[in-house]
Amino acid sequence: MNTLKFNKEIKITTLSPDNLFGIELQSILYTPIKYRVPVPFIDTANSVNDTEKYILENYSQEEQEKIKYNTTLINEFLSEIFNSDSTSSNDIEEIAKKYMAKQENIDYKPPERLRILDVSDNLDNIDGYLVIDSNVLIDYNCSLLCNFLNLNFDNFNHFFIFFTIYFGMFFESLEKNQLIYLEKNEFLDINSILSFAKEIYIKYKYDIMDTQQLFKNFVDLLYGYNNSSEIDDLTLKQKFYVFCEINKKKLSKISNSYQHTGLFTFKYEIEEPLNLNIDDLAKQINQLDPNGSKINTDYNLCTDNIYTVLYISLYNLVLNNNAIVRQCKNCSKYFSTNKSNNYYCSNIFYQGKTCKDIGNQLYQQRKENNEPVYGKYRNIYAKKATLLKRHPDIYSKDDYENWKKEAKQFLKDIKNNKSTYEEFDTWLNKNK
Repeated sequence: MNTLKFNKEIKITTLSPDNLFGIELQSILYTPIKYRVPVPFIDTANSVNDTEKYILENYSQEEQEKIKYNTTLINEFLSEIFNSDSTSSNDIEEIAKKYMAKQENIDYKPPERLRILDVSDNLDNIDGYLVIDSNVLIDYNCSLLCNFLNLNFDNFNHFFIFFTIYFGMFFESLEKNQLIYLEKNEFLDINSILSFAKEIYIKYKYDIMDTQQLFKNFVDLLYGYNNSSEIDDLTLKQKFYVFCEINKKKLSKISNSYQHTGLFTFKYEIEEPLNLNIDDLAKQINQLDPNGSKINTDYNLCTDNIYTVLYISLYNLVLNNNAIVRQCKNCSKYFSTNKSNNYYCSNIFYQGKTCKDIGNQLYQQRKENNEPVYGKYRNIYAKKATLLKRHPDIYSKDDYENWKKEAKQFLKDIKNNKSTYEEFDTWLNKNK
C-alpha cells in the first residue's frame, strides 16, 4: 500500500426482498502467509497481483495454462447457469457435470484462506499477518445483530474481533504514527494491531457495551419472554415504534446515519432489454424468469456506522415479520429462527449436543415428570424390576423384557403423536 486510502463506507445491498442482505466493507483480515489471496484463489476479486504472484511461484507453466483454461470453464458455467430457463437443482447438476468433465486435472495447492478472525483464535500464539482488504458479510434474518449481541466486550479478544471486522468505525481514532505504520506496511504485524486495538479498547469499551445493551433491550422488547401484558398486546411494529419513541435520543445517531443510492424499483442482472415493446418485453421476461425468482430489488444504502446496519436489519425483520430473534433458554445467546416455538439455538453446548438437543430433552423430561401416567409407569417399572430380582422363579426375565419393550414403544409413539397417555394408562392397568 503506497498510500493509505481506507474507505469507511459500508454498502448494504438487498439480495432478496425480505430477509437477506449483502454487506460490503473494508476489514482487517488474517492470512498465515504473505499473500492476500482469497479462496478460491483463482478468483482474483480481492488481489489480482497477489493471486498472479502466488500462481507464478507455485505452479509450472503447464499447470498455469490449465488453471487459465479451468477459469474460463468456470466463467462459462456461471454464464450458462444464469441464462438458463430452469432453476431446478437437477438441471444445474447436469450442467455442472458437463463442465466438470471438460476440466483439466491439476493438483491445486491453494493457500490458507484470507479470513476474518474468530473468537476461537488464540491471539497470543497466532502466526501470520493482518491485511486491510475488501470484505463481504451476509446478513440473514439479523444474523449480524445476533453475532454482535453475543460478543462479550469484557473480554478483549471479543472486542478485537469486532475491531478488525468493523475497522472503519475506529480508523479516525488512530494516532498519526499508527496511520504511518499502516501506510508503509501492506502485511501488518499482529502484535502492532493488537497494541492499537488495546488503546482504542480503553476509550470505546463502555460506549460499545452501552450500544450493545440498547440493542439487547430493543430485541427483548420485540421478542422477549418477560414483557408486561400491555407490551404483549401490541403488534411487532407497534413495539418497534414504542421503543424508538422512548429511546429517540439514543437511536437518532444510528437510525439517521445513512445515504440511499439506486432506485426503489426492481431489476434483472442482464443486458438492456432487446426492445421496449411491452408485449415483447413481457415475452422476454417470461422466457428468462418464468416463476419470477430471478428478479432483484434495485436500491442500496451506504453508511459508515455498523450500528446503522444492525438497526436497518432489525427494522427489515420487523417489517416483513418472517423470522424472530430469540435468546436461547439454555446458553442465553441470541439467535434468529423462523419458528415461534423455538426457544433453543443450534450452537454446540456440551459433548457434541446442541442447545436445541439438550433443551428438547429437558423439556421432554419435565413434561414426563409432570405427567401422572408417566409417574405411574415409573412406579410399575420399579416394582417389576424388584420382583424379578427377588423372585425370578415367579416372574421371568423374558416377561420383564417384553413388558419393558412394549412400554418404551408406547412412550416413543406418544412422543411422535402416534398414541396418547390415556391409551398408555389403559395398557398399564391391564399389564401391571
